[in-house]
This record gives sequence, C-alpha cells and structure tokens, in this order.
Amino acid sequence: MSLPNPLVLIRRRLTLTPDAGATAPDGRTSDNDAQAADDGLSAERLALLERCAWSLVWLGVLVGGLNLWSSWSSWPIVDLLAPLLVAVALVGFVICWCSSPRSWVHQGLGMAGALVAVGAPQTFFIHTRLYYGTDSAALDHVAARVLVHGHNPYTTSLASAKLLLNIPDLFWTYTVTGTHVTNMSYPAGAFLAYAPAFALGFHHLVVDWMDLYAWLASAVLLFFLVPRYLRWLAALITLTGIFTAVFSGGGTDAVFLPFVILAVWRWDRYGKAKGAGIARWVGPIALGLACSIKQTPWFLVPFLVIGIYIETRRDGRNPIPVLGRYLGIVVAVFAAVNLPFAIWSPSAWWHGTLTPLTQPLVADGQGLVALALHGLTGGADLKLLMYSSTFALLAVLAVYITWYPQVKRIWLLLLPVSFFFSPRSFTGYLIDLFPAALVALVTVEVATRPAGHLRWGRFRVGHLCVGALGVATSVTAVLALTLPTPLAVSLDSASIGSGQQHLKSITVTVTNRTGSTQSPHFLVDIGAGHPTGFWTTVNNQPVVVGPHRSVTVTLLPATLTYFPPWASNWVIDAYTSSPRALSTTNDLWHNYIPKLNHP
Repeated sequence: MSLPNPLVLIRRRLTLTPDAGATAPDGRTSDNDAQAADDGLSAERLALLERCAWSLVWLGVLVGGLNLWSSWSSWPIVDLLAPLLVAVALVGFVICWCSSPRSWVHQGLGMAGALVAVGAPQTFFIHTRLYYGTDSAALDHVAARVLVHGHNPYTTSLASAKLLLNIPDLFWTYTVTGTHVTNMSYPAGAFLAYAPAFALGFHHLVVDWMDLYAWLASAVLLFFLVPRYLRWLAALITLTGIFTAVFSGGGTDAVFLPFVILAVWRWDRYGKAKGAGIARWVGPIALGLACSIKQTPWFLVPFLVIGIYIETRRDGRNPIPVLGRYLGIVVAVFAAVNLPFAIWSPSAWWHGTLTPLTQPLVADGQGLVALALHGLTGGADLKLLMYSSTFALLAVLAVYITWYPQVKRIWLLLLPVSFFFSPRSFTGYLIDLFPAALVALVTVEVATRPAGHLRWGRFRVGHLCVGALGVATSVTAVLALTLPTPLAVSLDSASIGSGQQHLKSITVTVTNRTGSTQSPHFLVDIGAGHPTGFWTTVNNQPVVVGPHRSVTVTLLPATLTYFPPWASNWVIDAYTSSPRALSTTNDLWHNYIPKLNHP
C-alpha cells in the first residue's frame, strides 16, 4: 500500500473547513464557498488570509507576554502570568495552522490572550500609579465623589482635583482669558459612571480603573458583533497599544465607547421586522446613553437620523413616525440621566454641559492647529478655525446625503475630518470612534439603489453643496492661519535657573497690531504634551498693550519649566480674547540659549 503524498495532506489540512455559522456583513449566514466568492477569493486563499491575520494576533499576545515580564516587581502573579501568555501564544500559533481558525476554541483563546496582554500591564500600572494623567479624569473623580456625599457636582468647585494631578499646571484645560476649567464640563453620565465605585468604597484612581474596564468591554463587544471570519480584527485592535494607553491613562471617552458601538451596530435595521433582532430597537437607547456621557456622540445624531430616514423611505414606509420614535427614545434616555441635575440647578447644568462648545478654550491637539501651535504660521484666528470645523462637519454631512450608497458604511471614518480643522483636535477626537466605525463597516448592509437628488438646472444640488462647503472649509482654514495675528511676539532674553536645566524667566516684546487695547495671556510650549500654565509678570499684574503700541515685559513660569533637549524647538504663545486668537513667536532653538542672559 502506497503512502499518501505529505504535501497533499498538508494542503488539505490547511484548507478551511466550511463554517455554516459564519455571519456575513449583512447579518445573514453563508457558507465558506459563498463568502469566498463574494470576496473574490478561493476557499484556500481565504483560509490562508485568516490564518495569517490570526498569526499577527498571536504575535501580539507573545510580545505582550514578553513585555509583561518587566512588571514582575508590581505583583507576584506577573511571574506566572508572563510565561503563561508566552506559552498560550506559542500554542495558539499551532492551533491556528492545524485547525480551523474559526473554531470557538481558537478564537476565544486568541481574544482572551489579547485582552490579558493589554489589560494586565495597565492593571499593574494603575495599581502603582498615584496621579491621573488628564484633568478630565481628575475632575470626573472629584465630581463622582462629591455626588456620593450628597452635593451637586455642577454647583460645587472641583478645584481639589489638583491634588490628583502630579503637576496640576501641566494638565489643566486653559481658557484664552487666563483661567482654567475647574467646573463639571460634561453631561451627568460622565460622573455617574464612576459614582457606584465610590459608593462601594473604592477611591484609588477610580476613573482610570473604570475606563480600562470600559475599553476591555468595548473590545469584547467588537469581537462578538463583527462577523466570525473577521474576529481577528477585534483582537488586533485590542492589541493596538494606543487605545489601551489612552483609555487607561485618563482618556475618559472609553466610558461612552461601548454605547456608541451598539448605537451604530446594524443601525440601518432600526424599526424593521423581527428578523433584524435587537438591532431593530437597541440603537437609540445606546445612543441616548452615549450622548448623556460626553459631547462627542452628539455629532453622530444627525447622520443616524438622516440614514434611518432614507432607509425607511426606501422600504416604502412613512419615515416620520419611525424618526419620531427614534429621536424620542434618544431624548428620553438622555433626559433620564441628566434631568435630575437640570432640575437641581438648571443654569449650572446648562453651563457645565456646554463648556467645551461655548467656552473660549486655548488651542491644542494634533490637527491643523498644530501648524500654529508649533510656531510655523505665527498664530491662528481661533474663531475662523471653529468656523472651518463647522463647515467641514456640514461638508461631511452633505457628502453623506449626496453619495449615500457609497458613504453609508464609512461615514464614521469621515466624521473625524471635521475635528481635524477644530482649534482643539485631540488624539481622542481623531481615533476614539474607529472601533465603532469598524462595527458599522462590517455590519451595515450595502445600499444598492442610488439616492435621489434634487436638481437645479443641469447641476445636482448635493454636488453644489459639497463643493461650496469644501471651499468654505478650505478658505476659512487658510485665512485662520495666514491673516495677521493680533500681536507680534519676540523673545528678547531668557534667564536660566540653577543647574542650567530650567527657564527662570523670559523677557518678551509684545506689539499690538489692532486698534483696541489687548491684555494677552502667555503660555510657553517647550515640546511637552502640554504647556505648564500661564506665565505671569514679576508683580503678578496683567500685561496691557495699547492700540498699535509695544511693551517689553519679563514673565515668570507658573511652575518649574525644564528646558527642551538640545537643538529642540520651543514657542511662546500669547492668547487674546477679542479677537479670540493665538499669536506666537517663530520657532526658538535651544542652541540659542547660551547666547542669552544667564543669572
């Protein structure tokens, strides 16, 4: 009897077995051959693709186990957990290539490994950390504690949050008027999410702990909500370090992320027949909860409402009752969370909830405004940047309506475009919605019929709107960064502190280019994540510059300000409230410092 060809056996083993339970992006089950045909891949190539993707997951778990070893001094259990992760990863590689990558054992083990690989190190870091990494986390902590003690967080000063920050001046959210935010500046859900932990007696960095749990819960949701043949995506995103680092280090957006994921999961099935499952009703409840926590989910509302309107009309039904029910549930859930505080103190709740949208905050973030923050443009008109961001949001909305079949699945990837133009375009605004966007990408049905367009002569109104809003976005952004700034700021001298490591004082000349008196407030950006507070004069008096006049003033730091590394850039910022603008020096080089005045 002849032996079979070993190459044939290996090829047969690597061929993916049919998986009748696999879920297609439209929610229907399909066998492997049908899915492969849809993707233009043979079953064998599809199997190879999945195995390669899961191999990356197992590599991430392996690296997580190796990195975890360095935390052995944090907790004795690490001595067992680190080698266990390594062993599981090595076994995972074998399982991945010797059995179906869609088996529950393989996928469950892979996802569990990913959760432990990212969650365990952050658990030990939080356990050994004493301070929060953002003022929003510290303020939420104090607000939840205040509520548990029977006080209204919206009418109580939260300034004691400075005790929870290592260097408070490095973390505050500053305004162009020279102050910083010490009040509750989010909807009530932002602190209600943490209040139960305080009620149970927990006190150590409660916000960071709960945010980490919320992110891990979001990862688990992502795993179960995407189709089975794509669950490696959930594990890979879980292993993406930036999400875990941000969400366990003060990124409070983690709390609303699970609700946003549920809000956009199969959102186009809302109000349809029972065959849609819980997707026919869960969306507005989840959206209402997300909106009751922070303001970012508010931007999802018009897209979801318009999308449901279009989907309902395409089904031949009257969209008004469906939309009324959807919006009614969103508002009711939001009110259930926030109404008690709105009744408790209406003006304080209203002012606090709208603080990020109405208060004149300083510029910050990684978007377009970075050109001004880093001294490349000499400053920026913050109002024009806000207008540019608004136009960008409207442009994305117009694109969504005009090219609905093409954009129906991807609009969540386009939404951060509007945040990119904002004067405050933080990392969280640009990436936090990505896990939810992925859920929408793979669970929303493809729109097969083109949306109707209103016509004006030979032109489509939608195309005209998109073009006009795109031009408005670009023009206002360019003007914001190129128009003359209210002030011209130049460095005259700097005094270096003992040890040649920090700035003791700086002397600047400020010229007022406007026809009205200005009283600027100064920040110094030395290349750290955030400026170290407003610099003040020797006698702590405000700097006043008359119309078309110049003054020379010596400024002192609010806290110890170390100088950047050799040959690094640094910038002096001057903020004015009317006009609301940022004026900066050009880039200053560290190697210029030895030529300046020493003490």
